[in-house]
Amino acid sequence: MGKHHKTYHIHCGKCGAYLLTYHKYGAGKGILRLYFDHIVAPDTLVNQLQSSDYQRINDVPNLTCTDCQQVLGVPALSKSKKWVYRMRQGFFHRKLQK
Repeated sequence: MGKHHKTYHIHCGKCGAYLLTYHKYGAGKGILRLYFDHIVAPDTLVNQLQSSDYQRINDVPNLTCTDCQQVLGVPALSKSKKWVYRMRQGFFHRKLQK
């Protein structure tokens, strides 16, 4: 992944708690889906998603806020068959790291 990326911090839209750090590749300012291999922090989430414990996409838990338990994303397959979280618009905030 030598291409240029933007780094975003994703926060819960309800309580404002930090959830994860994400590397976004390509044009467009919106975040519709989070590719599992582009999530870079926190290490616990990265290790959980990259482990081989999940055989099917239905085995992966929803992306929820650690503080208020709000569901922010649901696991899905992209058109290119990559594992992603399909994000619920309006339930999270993104902040570009400069």
